[in-house]
Amino acid sequence: MPGSHRTELRARLLELCEEFRARGDIDCEAALGQSAIHLPEDVSAVVFRTVRELLENVRRHARAKHVKVSSEHRRDGSIGITVADDGIGLPPHKRRGKPRDERYGNGGSGLWIIDRRLRDFGAMLDIDATAGLGTRAMVILPAALVGD
Repeated sequence: MPGSHRTELRARLLELCEEFRARGDIDCEAALGQSAIHLPEDVSAVVFRTVRELLENVRRHARAKHVKVSSEHRRDGSIGITVADDGIGLPPHKRRGKPRDERYGNGGSGLWIIDRRLRDFGAMLDIDATAGLGTRAMVILPAALVGD
């Protein structure tokens, strides 16, 4: 995306975790490394909203006591931003929701919308959960988005 303005996401995620912790009884740990995460402005906004939505899902559904927001630079040049909790876990049938309508019952649309937003940029959402052991949701940003 030549010429697009880049914003630094790390500081915004640190602040988001602090705000989340201050609003309730769930501890939020931020382990975002020391290096900045520079992304095109529109991508940064979607990733920020995605992490905020994942944190709200933890608050509403996980029955967690602790959540951790972390980042990692992966060997292929991509970046993974993870929201992991110690809650009840997310059943497999809820990991990829569908839009709300009568055909899909009462399933939520939040994860479905997040996944579609991320795919618009070539990113993806990977979810891993074990009943009683929590949920890990990782936003994977391809190397093409991460470059300086």
